[in-house]
Amino acid sequence: LSKAFIEMTTSTSIVESLHENAIVVIVAVTVIIISVLYLVLQQKSPPKTESHADVSTGLRREESSSSSNALNVLNPAVFKKFTVLKITKVSHNTKLIRFEIPHGKTLGLQIGRHITLRAEIDGNNVMRAYTPTSRPDQQGYFDLLIKTYEFGKMSSYIHTLKVGGSVEVRGPVGRFKYEKNSYKRIGLVAGGTGLTPCLQVIRCILESPEYCVGEKTCFTLLFQNRCEEDILLRDELDALQKAFPDRLQIFYYLSNPQTAEFASTLRPFERKGYINEEVAKLLAPDVCPLVCICGPSGFNDCVKKLLVAVGHEEEKSIYVW
Repeated sequence: LSKAFIEMTTSTSIVESLHENAIVVIVAVTVIIISVLYLVLQQKSPPKTESHADVSTGLRREESSSSSNALNVLNPAVFKKFTVLKITKVSHNTKLIRFEIPHGKTLGLQIGRHITLRAEIDGNNVMRAYTPTSRPDQQGYFDLLIKTYEFGKMSSYIHTLKVGGSVEVRGPVGRFKYEKNSYKRIGLVAGGTGLTPCLQVIRCILESPEYCVGEKTCFTLLFQNRCEEDILLRDELDALQKAFPDRLQIFYYLSNPQTAEFASTLRPFERKGYINEEVAKLLAPDVCPLVCICGPSGFNDCVKKLLVAVGHEEEKSIYVW
């Protein structure tokens, strides 16, 4: 009996050992299969660059419409990094930031369109729209004019950048469209840094080879600021006006000029005060069939009312960036 009991016990131990080993093998094989399936699925899935919540349907349409050109530097739905090449102080609170475009390419930004910048600030993704002041056909770099504001997260962040730093950019963004000689004269009204899209359109049509040949469109720019030091890129604007005296008029308006020389008889293009209805008559529909506005929201609303008062139709002849 003792011998039979020992043999039975031994057999039971062997069965239990085999059972335990089988369980281990099954678990190991299951883990291997799951791992292989996971890797296969990962390879087949497209890389996720950003959340769908960050890409509108409109941007996806723009992306698909431009996807045929594989050489595009910009993508309207995907952010790409651009490196700072140069920083120029323009005023006490404004800098001109130059960003490198890889391989000497152009940005590929259409006339009157802008770009969106994104940066991680205090743990959050912050996005703001800006218009380069450089021409769309400029090769190798693009320029952004950035004025910092006390509570402006993006502008303050960009002002901390050094040469070699970078930000993420996507584009083009916007609805502005233009065909050569569509208008005999275009009116432009800018407040502060709202100058940037106005300057881009002026430079593109007057200087860009794509438009300047056979182009006859003229411009009248009304530029509103508070004081002399707030007039951004004055030298560049004056140089453009001197180079194209028959096609470009620029009137500078200051609400609080600091010098007696401003708006003197020797400076006919300088005016004290604000853009008002009398001033808006310079941009009447029979003179400027299209008027484009860019500035703070309150400024834009006020200018729209002035333009409507002199005969413009808000949905037809007024465009707000």
